[in-house]
Amino acid sequence: MSELDMDVPLRRRGRPPGLGAEPSGEVQSLDRAAAILDVLAGAEGTSLSDVARRLSLPTSTVHRLVATLEKREFVKQDTDTGLWTVGVGLFRVGCAYLRVRKLPEIGWPIVRELNARLNETVNLSLRDGHEIVCVAQAESHAPVRAFFRLGCRLPIHASGAGKAMLSVSSDPLRREWLASVDFVRFTERTHLNLQSLETDLAVSAERGYAVDDEEHAIGMRCVAAVIRDENDAPVGAVSISAPTIRMPPERIEELGGYVKEAAARLTALYSGVAP
Repeated sequence: MSELDMDVPLRRRGRPPGLGAEPSGEVQSLDRAAAILDVLAGAEGTSLSDVARRLSLPTSTVHRLVATLEKREFVKQDTDTGLWTVGVGLFRVGCAYLRVRKLPEIGWPIVRELNARLNETVNLSLRDGHEIVCVAQAESHAPVRAFFRLGCRLPIHASGAGKAMLSVSSDPLRREWLASVDFVRFTERTHLNLQSLETDLAVSAERGYAVDDEEHAIGMRCVAAVIRDENDAPVGAVSISAPTIRMPPERIEELGGYVKEAAARLTALYSGVAP
């Protein structure tokens, strides 16, 4: 029986527990090839014997599959060390994903899940030049609730999402953003100068989320955490907004933990990089 004809779940042949069993109808060799790519993607260079050991596969099987992957340029061998890494073909496939990925579509299930858990308004915002745009929202069902119209532009200095992104930006990007800030006063709590805002950003960076403490609207608070791309740059933020009566100071840390966890999951889904 050839390898392609085999339909025995890999787990039954000693496959490591983390990889799981094959879905019905899945070709075993394809699953094994994908597992090999996962191993190579996580290392700077690996021998085929090490790949075989980590996947509990015969070395001869790994050699056959790697030969096929090499023809497609999905893997390559370093001529000096003899070690194997992912190849340019896999880069081309990855670039195709970068062209089609859309944060609102990726993020909506997590936004909805967080809303269902907390019954507070959850927003997903994107960076658009020097502004922040709300692109997805799951509203609270409470009689009094936060609401931002989809597509509305949020002030970077007076919004949780804006401050979350600013707090983790590289120095050049932060300087560019801050140079564009018009310190409009929305409430008596709004930051009106660079020094005040910078102090807030330092605190936000330290705790991993930003807080809009009635800075945009009296009676409303917001906590937000940043979503990053594969270069560790901010691309968006997920936030929870609620009336101050349901987000008193003592609950901010709890909700901050929720947005940090959601942002970490969204970062992994969007960039493929675990935070």
